Amino acid sequence: MKPHLAIAAVLTVAGLGACEPKKTEFAGVGKWRFTRSTLKDAKDGVCQPTDLSDGRKATWCFAQPPYKVGKRVAEVDLYFLGTDPDAKLIEIQLRVRGCVEDEVDRWMRAAFGPPIESKSTRAYWKNSFLWAAALMPSEPGRCVMHFLPLSENAEIERVKQL
Repeated sequence: MKPHLAIAAVLTVAGLGACEPKKTEFAGVGKWRFTRSTLKDAKDGVCQPTDLSDGRKATWCFAQPPYKVGKRVAEVDLYFLGTDPDAKLIEIQLRVRGCVEDEVDRWMRAAFGPPIESKSTRAYWKNSFLWAAALMPSEPGRCVMHFLPLSENAEIERVKQL
């Protein structure tokens, strides 16, 4: 073997496993991203103006294409800050009927890692882009997951009180 090929082979083998692949942090769910989704992207559902709990104007979009959470299908609701087509996404809600709490918990942990806090019927996650809450159940037979960008402090506090 030529010396430069032997050195390359040693460096390649030595480098295997030396760097752990960086875990991807999600900035949203499915096609919805806090870093790029706007109201004009919600064309597949129904959107209506609404007011947020802190008085800001927003748009609520529902009847979006469903999203798979574990073995179940979740209804998708979206909230955008404002009513113009470029209004930014500020909340994603996934509602699972016939919810099996363990399935939701496993799905959330697989996507977002271990929760930062866990109580009997809810758990919270946080990464560089978003804060998430899973209410398991939020009411009998239904689980709701809330995803918000970190900038939405008032809405995060509102969800914590649910």
